[in-house]
Amino acid sequence: MKILIFVITMFAGNMLRAQIAPFYSNVNDKYGYKDEKGNIVVEPKYDLAYAVEEGMAAVRLNGKYGYINQKGREIVAPKYDNTWKFIGGFAAVELDNKFGFIDKNGKEVIPLIYENAYNYHGNCCYKGQAHVKENGKWKIINIIDTE
Repeated sequence: MKILIFVITMFAGNMLRAQIAPFYSNVNDKYGYKDEKGNIVVEPKYDLAYAVEEGMAAVRLNGKYGYINQKGREIVAPKYDNTWKFIGGFAAVELDNKFGFIDKNGKEVIPLIYENAYNYHGNCCYKGQAHVKENGKWKIINIIDTE
């Protein structure tokens, strides 16, 4: 019985870790994504491609950033000036020098109204909070509705 549980645990763990990884093509000087077997999942078309974290990866095309999911599907078309990795299901984004947050569906859950924002300090974003700068002062806001 212990062996069966061990095998199931190992199999489930490998399934959870199976994801795509960026690769560079010198043929067109672009980045794409391959799966763990080396099969191309996303043809090289991006100027820059980041690793998948929390099931999402930032990509850059023509100077703008967006996101793809771990299956290679473009969830957020490149439109932001800058993006950060997802933490606790949310990512900080910047457009026209204004910052806010999006969820994994690309919905702007915190409008892009702040002077600066980040969600990578400690575990605050895992608690549904983030740091934002407004009127020259930093504060912590709730990303998710806690009511």
